[in-house]
Amino acid sequence: MKRVDYKWTLLALVSAAYFLAQGTRNVYGAVLPAIGADLRFSPAAQGAVATAFFATFGLMVPVAGFFADFFRRKWTIVIGMAVFSAAVLATGFAEGFLLLFVAYGIVNALGQSLMPPSNSSLIGQLHVETRSRAFAVYQTTFYIGIVVCACLGGTLTGLAPGGWRWAFKGLGALGLVWALVLAKFLRDTPQPVASHPSIRAAVSGFFGKPTALLLMLALGLYFYATNSFKTWAVTFMEKTMALDHAAASFNGTFWFYLGAISGVVLAGVVSDRLRARRPGVRLETNFVGLLLTIPFVLIAAFTGNLVILCGAVFAFGFATGVYDSNLYASLLDVVNPRYRAFSVGLFGCGGCLLGAPGPLVQGWMINRFGDRASMAALALFTLAAALVVLLARLVTFNRDRVSGEFHAEARSPQSLSENLCGSGAKGQQPLRPLRQNLCELCVETCNVGSSGVNAKRAKGETQRAQQPF
Repeated sequence: MKRVDYKWTLLALVSAAYFLAQGTRNVYGAVLPAIGADLRFSPAAQGAVATAFFATFGLMVPVAGFFADFFRRKWTIVIGMAVFSAAVLATGFAEGFLLLFVAYGIVNALGQSLMPPSNSSLIGQLHVETRSRAFAVYQTTFYIGIVVCACLGGTLTGLAPGGWRWAFKGLGALGLVWALVLAKFLRDTPQPVASHPSIRAAVSGFFGKPTALLLMLALGLYFYATNSFKTWAVTFMEKTMALDHAAASFNGTFWFYLGAISGVVLAGVVSDRLRARRPGVRLETNFVGLLLTIPFVLIAAFTGNLVILCGAVFAFGFATGVYDSNLYASLLDVVNPRYRAFSVGLFGCGGCLLGAPGPLVQGWMINRFGDRASMAALALFTLAAALVVLLARLVTFNRDRVSGEFHAEARSPQSLSENLCGSGAKGQQPLRPLRQNLCELCVETCNVGSSGVNAKRAKGETQRAQQPF
């Protein structure tokens, strides 16, 4: 049986963790009407919990990136998985605003913030030529997790009063089990460059790249729009289309993420194939995806037909998938490979902090301007994000792009010596020319040494033969 390359095993392990993290993050929006009715929260209070999550997440992501690059990425992921799962489990027992705010809005965010920098760093290190495709798979599990968990939350909510609690309890328990799986099977992969880490180099490696700063700004604008949409889409459908909660949960999540899955897979494959000829294709893909969101947000905001609304939500999801396919891949094209996790952490921090007010402001706008006008206003933020990405591509990318990368996984001295000596595993081909040259050099050295020894021995025998008895 052919042995599976560990880089794909890694992708499967962290993608499953991402599935649960994003699913629990977005199940909140799916069960929000039930939580509000059960605990008697106002729309502003409901939005405040989501805003607390995004703000805490954004503040902690750089810290998580620091731990990942300066300590050990495996255990950063495992600890984050265990912490957020325990918090989600506790959310199912909330009887008031305080526990919900602390467990879901803060502790949950603390745990989840530890994972993305390490996940992205490991994927970026082990996947170079397949980077966009790997991140496309990563994002696809994120979408599937949201759909499954949102539908699960909506179904449980409709079965009985307080059914939303079982969604949090079940997902929290499953996350704790997966934390044990990660502890067992995830490798403690070393950094690609064996150098002493420097905080100054890590910071300058991000803030010294204007492209990275522009991409972070675009991410914040994008997060503002999409976080607001994800938090309020189900409520929007319930109110504008007179749907029951189960139908609104399905239509508000399924069509969006079905489109997102289609967009992320297609864009990931295409951008990887074109990158050899167009180094900036990943930023160009980001720009196209953001630009495509605008008309479909407007259609979704103002249509009165459910079929057209679902089609617009699908197309909006497709456009966000195109952007998401190269969200991290485009950043990793310009930052220092040694500090990928720290860069992803800063990137996520800025994006989350800029986008964190979205759900709260959206709740205020719904009360002030109505559901449709506040939904349409989200198109302004994706338009601004598209213009920022275009600026990065045209002005700064060519100067900031990393021209060469460490393509091979960091190896132990034993595996390196095996590869040099010819007993390496299949697929370790980059060192073959070096191995051949070393072998030839060894043969020549041995021949020269042997010839020298033989010459000295013959000379010694001749001298002894000439000596008198």
